[in-house]
Amino acid sequence: MGSALAQEKAPPELAVEQIEKVSITATKRQTLLQETPVAVTAVTQKELDRAQVKDLAGLQVMVPGLHVEQHGDSGGVHVFLRGIGSTNHTELGDPAVSFHIDGVYSPRPQGATVLMYDLSHVEVLRGPQGTLFGRNATAGLVNVVTAQPLLKQYAASGSVVFGDYNRIGLQAMANIPIDDTFALRLAAITDKHDGYVSFQERSNVMPGADKYMSQDQVGARATGLWRPNADISATLAAEYYRDSGSGNVTLFQQPRAGQDRYSALIDTPGVLNQENVGYRGRIDWRFVDGMELSYIGAWSKLTRQNASDNDAGTLPGFKQEHRTEWSRFTSYSHELQLKSTGSGRLEWIVGAFLIKEDNAIRFDIDISQAAGATLGSGPIVVTPRLPSDTAWAMSFIQPQRTLDSKAAFGQASYAITDAFKGTLGVRYTDESKEDVGGRNWVCPEFGATLATGGRLIGPGGPVTAATCGSAYAPGTWPGGGANDAYTEDDATTWLGRLEYKFNPDMLGYATYSEGFKSGGLSDGGRRHKPEYLTNYEVGLKTELWNRSLSLNLAAFYMKYDDMQVSAVERLPSGQQQLVTSNAAKSTISGIEAEFSWLITPRDRLVGNVAWLDAKFDDFLTCDSALVDCGNPANFVNLAGSKLRHAPKFSATAMYEHEFVLNGGGRIIPRLQVHYQTESFLSEFNTTPPSSVVAGSFEGARRQDAYTTLDLSLRYQSPKAQWILEAFVLNATDEAVKTDAAFVNSTWVAFYNNPRTYGARLSYRF
Repeated sequence: MGSALAQEKAPPELAVEQIEKVSITATKRQTLLQETPVAVTAVTQKELDRAQVKDLAGLQVMVPGLHVEQHGDSGGVHVFLRGIGSTNHTELGDPAVSFHIDGVYSPRPQGATVLMYDLSHVEVLRGPQGTLFGRNATAGLVNVVTAQPLLKQYAASGSVVFGDYNRIGLQAMANIPIDDTFALRLAAITDKHDGYVSFQERSNVMPGADKYMSQDQVGARATGLWRPNADISATLAAEYYRDSGSGNVTLFQQPRAGQDRYSALIDTPGVLNQENVGYRGRIDWRFVDGMELSYIGAWSKLTRQNASDNDAGTLPGFKQEHRTEWSRFTSYSHELQLKSTGSGRLEWIVGAFLIKEDNAIRFDIDISQAAGATLGSGPIVVTPRLPSDTAWAMSFIQPQRTLDSKAAFGQASYAITDAFKGTLGVRYTDESKEDVGGRNWVCPEFGATLATGGRLIGPGGPVTAATCGSAYAPGTWPGGGANDAYTEDDATTWLGRLEYKFNPDMLGYATYSEGFKSGGLSDGGRRHKPEYLTNYEVGLKTELWNRSLSLNLAAFYMKYDDMQVSAVERLPSGQQQLVTSNAAKSTISGIEAEFSWLITPRDRLVGNVAWLDAKFDDFLTCDSALVDCGNPANFVNLAGSKLRHAPKFSATAMYEHEFVLNGGGRIIPRLQVHYQTESFLSEFNTTPPSSVVAGSFEGARRQDAYTTLDLSLRYQSPKAQWILEAFVLNATDEAVKTDAAFVNSTWVAFYNNPRTYGARLSYRF
């Protein structure tokens, strides 16, 4: 999707009828998008602004096969590409789509929630990136490339946005040249709006509590560039991000009489306090002709506290509150690269990579049910008072969960002829993970009432055998109360590619690539195996009609072994724990097309189309949301079932036309349509009817086919110094499910945003 237009930089009478060349870093060196033999989408900051995209969730319709799943009690998101993703958002989980900022790997799913502002562009690489990027990039990767400081040039810009739900957002950027060799770039953003989910009558909340799906986000970045000569370049960036909104909450899939879709009976208001501080630096040194040495280093710390209403009012008088009392995720990474430069027949790069994580968290679940709760008017009684009232809790305390990952890689390309080139790459990875001192507590026992000593943990405070009443030792709680464990895996992954330049405007390629994600640990010290992916892909990148049309095609066939699948296990005792298991085999195939067409100097059509067939070949598992997984008779083989977030067909088209006014100003209406066929929100594609499972219904874990529509109208001054635009997102107000759960015999789901609208004013100094 990411082809900006050259005529945006020229006055109307000099408009160029060609698409602009976009430079990317998908091969860890600067190459042009249309000359890079990789399935990659590049979206510029200009395109992000026009589509009103401020985060990864807003980007998904612009990239074929990209899906972002919302979540409630973690502050993070689950990212899928081509039907491949991970739903384990805890300190135990690893993404299948890796997230990078300026090439620096961000290990936690919460890192993918950062705001996108003052960027050069965003790159989304599809398919396993097992050699150059490697870690947890089995499905692909997202690389956010920030705008770099400019030497010898002052620049500044700012914007303000207003919208419904009391939205207000501000952005600002300043580029300051300190001297001829050093420049500083400062950028900041804030975006805030009220929640989309209203409180139903009888919600037990304090006056003024934030509604769910509210946002209060702040980001700031300072980047320094030092270039003393043509051979040395150094950058250092410091970045801060804070999200103190309310988080997300599940909603009824079948609202009860009188209920709005975006409303819930709440007894735990959403609270989110998430901060991320990071530093990253890069040094490039061309110490001899034809060779460059690069070092990339980073350190980051993410902290989070949050509370969420997990039952969302499915049973009046019942309360299940999830709380992260405290969490700390720290990591640092180093990467060293040595690569060739120049335009010789041989291009090569070798490197070494290291990352370490040290994560700690306390996560609590409080469960209560007031036997005397009234269904009449007034607030729901949620505080246990009667001896028969239920009051028990679980606490997961993980003081030290660590990762130590090391890798060495190399890749070389040789131009056999001027048109024909071959590439070979390899990466060796060794990873170890350890849990030290992790404990799962139950207070005082499953299903306890006040008469039997039941109590709630309450915010804060230590959890010990004395304060909790009882701690389950290994073997007494199914799955184990202690999490101490260690696991280590290593693998070698390969890439082979042939590419042929049919003419200056047409490139074809065929690729064999491998992906690897190491095994890991679940609660109770349970281990899951590594997963492996083999991908066969052919592609074609073309520019037609005097470069007024770019058309990129990719066809792929992937075989997955031991795909890691995460789910919450619920046993008759009441225990809940997130575990990861391995699906033995899966097959994924598809075709993707991206196009950018400058129909006339004033008419532009951009979009993508994807066909996908992603299914399990062998996966023996149990539907833990609905049945007792302690009974072997409840296990089934999901061979033939579709992977989640893998619609058979999807397409996006964006059209805009420029009306040139007297004096050179422009009015530009924009229309973007996205359509996709049905997809599934679980590995279990079918749902038992209510005659089999009370409260269930067919289609509860399916998102039916849908169409969304985004509209905007903008005016820009003759030299685009200032821009005023009005927009409507999800104009048809489609309620699109991203995840589903069965709570208290009721199917609920997370939903994308409802219809929103607003206006933006931007000015460039």
